[in-house]
Amino acid sequence: MIAKLVIRLCQFSPYLKRLIWRKWYDLLAGHYQQRDWSFMNYGYVPLNPDAEQLRLDEADEPNRYCIQLYHHVASGVNLKDADVLEISSGRGGGSYYINRYLEPKTMVGVDYSEKAVAFCNQSYCIDGLSFVTGDAELLSFKDNRFDVIVNVEASHCYGSKDAFLTQVKRVLRKDGYFLYADLHGKGNIDTLYEQLRRSGLTLIKETNITPNVLEALDLDNNRKTVLIQQLVPKVLLNTFQQFAGLKGTTIYEGLRSGSVIYLSFVLQKQQP
Repeated sequence: MIAKLVIRLCQFSPYLKRLIWRKWYDLLAGHYQQRDWSFMNYGYVPLNPDAEQLRLDEADEPNRYCIQLYHHVASGVNLKDADVLEISSGRGGGSYYINRYLEPKTMVGVDYSEKAVAFCNQSYCIDGLSFVTGDAELLSFKDNRFDVIVNVEASHCYGSKDAFLTQVKRVLRKDGYFLYADLHGKGNIDTLYEQLRRSGLTLIKETNITPNVLEALDLDNNRKTVLIQQLVPKVLLNTFQQFAGLKGTTIYEGLRSGSVIYLSFVLQKQQP
């Protein structure tokens, strides 16, 4: 009930939408300090039976499905020796994975939640990796600062996707790449394509990964259920279950029915 009310309120006011999501992520970062909880995405499973399994250290195996979503998105281009920015880095697991496995020159995570950024800076002390507080719709970085920008399962929380995309293009270097993945209501897909067109970024590749995400939700359902039951008070159980996309929740059923579509994109800043 609470989750459905939040969704309805967010439809009426971009400001309220931003405020609600910020308070939610502040709550998560402030009250749930477990360092082994470093991802909040729905995950990804390759469906090609011949696909090579992603090699991970044993310590990273519990987060395999979430990491595989980051790998699918971030491996859209070669990140070796690149200056990379993740917008909405959350609990930092994605930026950590990219920095450790994909060998960028620098990896910066920016997030709207000060508490989330503090959590990340306390949890990850690695050369080349840093986290700062910032607004996806009004970034403080200088123009042409990054070679690659990554954004995973976050833009649906923003008040203005146009403002966000304007900032992405501004801080990208010429010929830089924007690696982007999120879920969208089926009825909003045409609006999304128009927003991408207006951004001035060139679409290089688009992939519908809804089946891959659903498979990850199915395979990871039991682990998430146990984790939520262990960490979350009963009064918030339903809200966390909705947030996690457990079986039977609004998001899960939307993905299963096709009313919600999960897409990933590779876009590039090309200039004459």
